[in-house]
Amino acid sequence: MTAFTNIGLYSPKQAERLIGVEADKIRRWLMPARSSKGPLWEPEPQALGAEDTLSFKDLLELRAVAKFRSHNVSLTVIREALHELSELLQRDYPLINPQLCTDGQKVFEDVIVPSLRAGIEFDAEGDPVRWHPDPEDPSIVIDPRFAFGKPIVLPSHMPTSTLAQAAEVEGSAEDAARAYDVTQEEVERAVKFEERILSGALLH
Repeated sequence: MTAFTNIGLYSPKQAERLIGVEADKIRRWLMPARSSKGPLWEPEPQALGAEDTLSFKDLLELRAVAKFRSHNVSLTVIREALHELSELLQRDYPLINPQLCTDGQKVFEDVIVPSLRAGIEFDAEGDPVRWHPDPEDPSIVIDPRFAFGKPIVLPSHMPTSTLAQAAEVEGSAEDAARAYDVTQEEVERAVKFEERILSGALLH
């Protein structure tokens, strides 16, 4: 499991919940058994032996692909662009690379490229290290170093799903906060985030 601890782990269904792309569509795009033309790329966990599983980088790149599809960019064009940009930038996951907006690729002229990186923090090498998925609450983050990349609330780093479920079981945010030794505000933020995901109000 050591190889997976810092890359995040998501099933297609978990990814659907976070980025609003249907699990079946994710499988068609990335899973060889479901793709007639081959996957757009090989997911990180699959390269390490985990089938039907995505990493944090896969999650964000899928989100970028979905944004291009929403602008009517065909999968064929996206497939070609992924190959060309990977060679140009000399790295995988080019759609979420900070360099992309300066490369002037004609394929992306009519697409709002900066929106692909909204809420994403990068390290000095340009790799994504943290995502703030909720524009209304920067204390909710997705960081592959914690909770296998599931949404957490700062500063406690507790999974939002754990705190939201605790609030339901305990009967109140105050009691849940006491049970997990976190602040009531963190529980309330976690509950609000989970409710917004459930309603489809964000992340799409």
